[in-house]
Amino acid sequence: MPDVFGIGTSALLSLQRAIAVTGQNITNVNTEGYSRQDVTFAATRPQELGVGFIGTGVEIQSITRNVDEFLNVDAQERTSLATGAQTLADLLGRANAILGGSETSLSPALDGFFAAVQDVANNPGSLPERQVLIGQGRVLSDRFVNIDDRLSTFNQEINRRITDTVGEINALIDGIADLNAEVQRTNGSNRTPNDILDARDQSILRLSELIGITTVQQSDGSTNVFVGNGQALVVGSRTTSLQAFNDPADISRVNVGVAGVSVPTDLSSFFKGGELGAVLEFRTGTVDTARAQLGLIAVSISELVNSQQALGLDLNGDAGVALFRPPEPLVGASILNAGSGVLDVSIGDVSQLTGARYTLRFDGTNYTVTNNNTNASVTGAGPSLTVDGIDITVTTAPAAGDIFTIDPVSQAAGLFEVEITDPRLIAAASPLRSSTSLTNAGAAQLADLTIAGTAGLPLAGPVTLTFDPDALGAGVPGFTVAGIAGGPIAYDPATDSAGIDVALGDLRFRLNGIPETGDSFRIENNLDGSGDNRNMLLLADLQSRQTLFGGTANFQDGYANLVGDIAVRGQQAESTAATEDALLQQALNAKTAVQGVNLDEEAAKLLQLQASYQAAARLISVADEVLQTFLAATRR
Repeated sequence: MPDVFGIGTSALLSLQRAIAVTGQNITNVNTEGYSRQDVTFAATRPQELGVGFIGTGVEIQSITRNVDEFLNVDAQERTSLATGAQTLADLLGRANAILGGSETSLSPALDGFFAAVQDVANNPGSLPERQVLIGQGRVLSDRFVNIDDRLSTFNQEINRRITDTVGEINALIDGIADLNAEVQRTNGSNRTPNDILDARDQSILRLSELIGITTVQQSDGSTNVFVGNGQALVVGSRTTSLQAFNDPADISRVNVGVAGVSVPTDLSSFFKGGELGAVLEFRTGTVDTARAQLGLIAVSISELVNSQQALGLDLNGDAGVALFRPPEPLVGASILNAGSGVLDVSIGDVSQLTGARYTLRFDGTNYTVTNNNTNASVTGAGPSLTVDGIDITVTTAPAAGDIFTIDPVSQAAGLFEVEITDPRLIAAASPLRSSTSLTNAGAAQLADLTIAGTAGLPLAGPVTLTFDPDALGAGVPGFTVAGIAGGPIAYDPATDSAGIDVALGDLRFRLNGIPETGDSFRIENNLDGSGDNRNMLLLADLQSRQTLFGGTANFQDGYANLVGDIAVRGQQAESTAATEDALLQQALNAKTAVQGVNLDEEAAKLLQLQASYQAAARLISVADEVLQTFLAATRR
């Protein structure tokens, strides 16, 4: 009978624990990350008798989680991709609203400015039109500054998000390492710490929301976690933390690297997926690009308008002054530099600007300037180098190994402003005028008089061009030139009457028609330009002139390309986010189907266990009755 009692007792104890496990499943039906647990029963070691072996009862062999590691890994990867895609789509949507919104776009301000330029060209002597032009210049300036300020706010937000996310990542990997240590302590004891494993899986899943990771299961039960290009974050119970640090060459920019090193290295480009990967991608692919292209447009407008202003005369009869603040490229020296080198950087040819940042390195002998977008580089002994329309002069030599960051344009939009307040300073007139001698007998004309520079102005005296059939000798016809170096000008009426373009020093004009011998033209200083609009017409022409990206786009094209690119990438990001979310839901559903708790199934199991428990209790009761009957019989 003691054997029967032992069998019944083992059944009661085992069933009691199984009921507790089922109750745990039921109570955690809504617990995120909980894995349904199953109890496996096994017969205890039998007792050997003379007639054979007889059972001694039952025991719980194991309590296991219902998990599929493949589905877990799939859910981690899909979580990282879906979270990253949605974060990027949200950020791109906000950027598109800034750049493409009807109330915030640069396009209306550009149209308004050049419409005001045309109004001055239509009435060059009127002060109201000139005042409106200055006002529209301020509207354009405000729009540049507003857009750049809002993009700069993105940078501040990104810096905070990077810092906060890195802090959360480090907290999670510390927690995963601690959980690994607990799992390792139970390894080999035949006891599975199910709740600890669930907690670790949940921490890994949360980590995958923040950054793209890969995980590797180890034989001791621990899980190693890697990020980026194979950088280990968790190996067993050991961790390698990340750190957010200010870029040595640009302290306004927060980068991400490995903690615990004397000189941190920026590993931002290796981090993909999750919130952190999306934020880093948005910064380099959208904010940096948008600010650079916006700044490039600002630099181009400032440089070209100011240059055209300088080639004209204002209402006071003076050479035009800068209408907009001249651009100032940003030069930053790494805080790790050993020397005190100084660079002088200026804009040379705006049509060659790319909008990229550049890194200048000095190896002790040569200077190497690298385009950070394309990695194309130019090397020279200095002290002067020209790269993509940027003129660089080393005024104070640095130490070997020193590094400088050159940002020609991305700050320009935020610094764009109107320099003048007096409408009389608008240079609408050309500094020179031409006239045709009243005695000319032919039909030749001198037209389109402009200047390429102001070094020779005002002219010391009139410049006279006179047609001579033998101007160049040997019967070669042309125009003799008096008053300026550079003549004579070859001009054959038989072949050139349709017109030729002439460059005479800084003078530019066109000759056409058929002259007679002695016909002449006169070029002289413009003494009264109040009704002259020739320079303003040239300034108005800048609106449609293709001056950006190697002469392939005008100002509006450049901005439209920027807005269109971000809009397209925003649409792609939204589509990707929708796709990834659907795939994530499929992965989570598949995972839940395996490890989730089914209340109907647990209720049925509970009833089964209850019946078994009652039967085991009845077994003990029957055994007790038999034993009592036996004892009563033997007492007689």
